Amino acid sequence: MTRSTGRLGLALLLSAAAAFAEDPPAPPKPTEADARAKIEAYNTGVKNKSEEEKQAAIDAMADCPHTMVITKLSQILAADTDACRSSAAKTLGRMKDDPNAAAALHAGIKPNDAKAKILADVFEAIGNVNHPSSVAVCREFVDHRLGARDREDLPGVDSAIDAMGALKWKSSVEALIDLWHKNRVVGRDPASNFKEKVRKWCNQALRRLTGEKNDNQAAWDDWWKDNKAKFNNDLTAK
Repeated sequence: MTRSTGRLGLALLLSAAAAFAEDPPAPPKPTEADARAKIEAYNTGVKNKSEEEKQAAIDAMADCPHTMVITKLSQILAADTDACRSSAAKTLGRMKDDPNAAAALHAGIKPNDAKAKILADVFEAIGNVNHPSSVAVCREFVDHRLGARDREDLPGVDSAIDAMGALKWKSSVEALIDLWHKNRVVGRDPASNFKEKVRKWCNQALRRLTGEKNDNQAAWDDWWKDNKAKFNNDLTAK
């Protein structure tokens, strides 16, 4: 074997290794025909009055993040059986980073306002999608709940705070710290017991979000003041 042949062989091996190391190609984008087929499977379940067929069709929509499918899932999340609503939320949650899936989940909060289990599924899915727009939505939900009533019957507050612990954004850290400040007990506050729960949930969410093990408000304030400039908006290190 000549030196030039050996170099060629080495070059081919290196090229093959580089190709092998590359990320696999992204799956093709779903077409309108794909979307219509997924929706038709669900409609068939409706026609057959089969909860099992409907839920199977909803689950199968996860690999088809087409706008038509997301619109249908949004409709299901707002007006179907509780089981199908939960399935729709979980399916949307598998469409990571998709702004339309995030928007559909945001829209699904109000129709399920009094359904704690479905709200939990919606907020878990919001955390899984991890779109930055969700931080403000979760924060607004918590603020509205805490401002509307002073009882402990506030479904979804813990789930919304937990979702912020899954949303990997600087804005989520800041929202959680601010919520903690907002729920300090001053004097004889009749909602102090529930506010203590809110603070506990904020602490758990901050720990999950950052990996830090702080325990009190002052420690989180100091840590964030010292470290926030070290992170990009998506909480990756600069």
